[in-house]
Amino acid sequence: MWVLGVNWRFHDASAALVDGDGRVLALAEEERYSYVKHAWNTLPREAVAFCLRAGGITWREIDVVAIGWDLRLLRPWSDADTDELYAEIFGSGATGRDAPRLEFVEHHLAHACSAFYASGFPEGGVLVADGTGESAATSIYAAQHGAGLTLRRHWPRKYSLGTMYEAATRLLGFGGLEAGKTMGLAPYGIADDHVGLPFGDEISTGPWGNKMLRDLPPDPSNPQVREAWTRYLHGRFGAVTRRPGELDQDPVAVRIAASVQRTVEEAMRALHAETVSLSGSPNICLAGGVALNCVSNGRLPEPLYVPPFPHDAGVSLGAAWAIAPPARPVPLESPYLGGTLEAGPQADQARADGLHVEPFVPEVAAELLLKGAIGAVAEGRAEAGPRALGHRSIIAIPHPADVRDRINVLKGREPWRPLAPVTFPDYAPRLWPDQGRRALYMVGAATVSAHGQRVMPAVTHADATTRPQVLPSGAAPAVESILMQLQEVGLPPVVVNTSLNGRGEPIIDSAAQAVDTLKSLSLDFLILDQHLIRPPR
Repeated sequence: MWVLGVNWRFHDASAALVDGDGRVLALAEEERYSYVKHAWNTLPREAVAFCLRAGGITWREIDVVAIGWDLRLLRPWSDADTDELYAEIFGSGATGRDAPRLEFVEHHLAHACSAFYASGFPEGGVLVADGTGESAATSIYAAQHGAGLTLRRHWPRKYSLGTMYEAATRLLGFGGLEAGKTMGLAPYGIADDHVGLPFGDEISTGPWGNKMLRDLPPDPSNPQVREAWTRYLHGRFGAVTRRPGELDQDPVAVRIAASVQRTVEEAMRALHAETVSLSGSPNICLAGGVALNCVSNGRLPEPLYVPPFPHDAGVSLGAAWAIAPPARPVPLESPYLGGTLEAGPQADQARADGLHVEPFVPEVAAELLLKGAIGAVAEGRAEAGPRALGHRSIIAIPHPADVRDRINVLKGREPWRPLAPVTFPDYAPRLWPDQGRRALYMVGAATVSAHGQRVMPAVTHADATTRPQVLPSGAAPAVESILMQLQEVGLPPVVVNTSLNGRGEPIIDSAAQAVDTLKSLSLDFLILDQHLIRPPR
């Protein structure tokens, strides 16, 4: 049996392939092929094609196509719509009696499946929080392997944490899916208070919200909720007057960011406690866009699991798992589920274009980094999700502090935005408190130790926190070998790890994109599988 999961065209289009035992063959995001960030209003045609290649099958062998939305709750759906969908993602002719069965999976259930079945927990609770699903903005599930997931409680879009945060993000001058910038800005300000959502027992007894929320119609649209929050935040805090690159110096901007961040943290702590209560389990999983808030995640207790793809791209896998869940409760084997590299031909092309190409030797790469070089790594299969985890990464020595500024300039990022580190599991305790499995995928923030602040100031944020990654043996061989080389010469085995992409671009996927980014960002070197590529001397 083969199940193809698909995220719909709203944003973050993706596809995932699982077999009848729930084994994951691939999870790919369309943005990596179109090179349009978030792949707005696009179906995942190229991502589907990659999944079929990864499985060595054709569309005729697919038994079920599962969509991570119940579109029938949002619009009329007919057989003609199914034919149109299949023609777009599989090509003409993929209709009629031979076409796969189509299944719709409610959006929050798909999110919940993506987190629970990746966690390996035999039982647990799942908290889903995002902008909105078909109608719900927050949902709590009880989950048991072999028995599935049961909805325990949900809240409508009127009380959406994601929409509240999006309104603040837009008010600061950013796009709707740039909430990470608001999170990065928050430490520069002091929160007045939370901005009106309820906490503690009010989550259980309701109703949620301040007067602004109560004045909304009974079933408002997402834009109506966002506009209400925009008016409320503007009226409470005033106007933002600085440009994005100077927002850390704008007193209104930092108060807005700090206050909505505090709101999310308090709400998620209360919702976490509610999930424990309603599921009867301490094993909690998070999914949905709000689960990308690593600062909030970092303040929740263990045992906690956040997958590397809690955003909407993950619902393709969750929808597939809703049809064919894993046969046994085992953790996600690897986050490297995306596209593969064809490094050899691209290395030959780079040499023909005048770049210097030589075999990758860890000692050489480490020496370049120690001389102040900013390099990149592209090897193996691409990471699934929005965090670079060593297969599509920009790397540097995280000392001195101005390394952050240099990288932000190269990538066209706002100068106040933080960077993240990667190190070995046995060295991590010297740098930050244990983050459990959150540190595998850079989905939880942690306070940096005094030692860490000395050895990696470039990845220590304004509030002395960082978003850490620990690298298991064998996960990212090139980065691992460089860390080992640093350790062998008596230096801290930690490097900057940020995504390999330019401003407004998705993380690169292919070898050609990697070389193009080496040139466009003026990086000092690129490790492309077994090749070290440098600009002409």
